[in-house]
Amino acid sequence: MKSPTVPHIAASPPAAMPFALPMITYFLVTNHPHGTVAHALDFDLVAVAKSAEEAQTKLRKAVKAHVEFGIQMDITKDILFKAPEEFWAAFTPDTTLSIGEPIQIDNAHLIRTAYTTTEVFVG
Repeated sequence: MKSPTVPHIAASPPAAMPFALPMITYFLVTNHPHGTVAHALDFDLVAVAKSAEEAQTKLRKAVKAHVEFGIQMDITKDILFKAPEEFWAAFTPDTTLSIGEPIQIDNAHLIRTAYTTTEVFVG
């Protein structure tokens, strides 16, 4: 008995999604007795310093380096990495946000400025 013929179905890989950075990235800044922690929630990156201003400056540099390295190494799918929900929950409808300094991403194929929003919690 002859086995049934299975039709050949042409398959192609799914189309790649274009890489895009958020226009706004959220920094959660928390004061602790021994310093200040700044957390970039869209990238799950953290910087620690003695003051909020210094922690945010360090974090902007870390975000810039992280994004530029990811683009250069063609690993854009790994650039955005959301922080756990518990950190995002700190932003409520009553949260007052401030616009921070822009982060200029330098790349021949992508130039975008991301503004940061910051909420400082004293704890």
